[in-house]
Amino acid sequence: MDAVWAAWQGAGERLVAATGAEDAHLLARCRRGDRQAQEVLVREHQQMVFRIAHHVLGNQEDALDAAQEALVTMLRALPSYRGQALFTTWLYRLTTNVCLMQRRRRQVRTRLLTDQPAADGVADGPNPEDAALSQEVQAAVRQHLARLPAALRTVVVLREIEGLAYQEVAQVVGIPLGTVQSRLSRARELLREALLADERIPKTRR
Repeated sequence: MDAVWAAWQGAGERLVAATGAEDAHLLARCRRGDRQAQEVLVREHQQMVFRIAHHVLGNQEDALDAAQEALVTMLRALPSYRGQALFTTWLYRLTTNVCLMQRRRRQVRTRLLTDQPAADGVADGPNPEDAALSQEVQAAVRQHLARLPAALRTVVVLREIEGLAYQEVAQVVGIPLGTVQSRLSRARELLREALLADERIPKTRR
């Protein structure tokens, strides 16, 4: 089980925040409507945005839609970014909000079409970043993550996969630090119980 958690926690590649003079200049150019600068900014962050969307929403198709919406929203909302938080923290929060709004829209559509509550999505395949794990273990971890309530899943993605500090998670989600800690504790407990009960997890990993 320790190997599962260690590999999973290391799955997210933490991007460097846009704090240097060069990055500040890039943001300033983007605000002025410089299309070339905007393309550079999108290229620098599109993988991170898609990764968050994929973990939060649980499938590639919805993640692609949400990532595109988040990147467009990022460019439109740049004038509102004043530098009080790191640019990546601001973008994490924007992306998370876009994903949660899309998830709510999807649930409404599902209820309208089926008259049943929308089910959480199940991840559609292993992540290359999880290469240290077998395909069965990857599938189990991603499936049980996708089944967590959205509020718990979001903090797990930001903390365990994206590697944000607790305070950064609190800023991104807009909740108190204590709430982040309690949600993480509950999410870890649920995931641990689910993985221990999952026959796809080899006994040697438990």
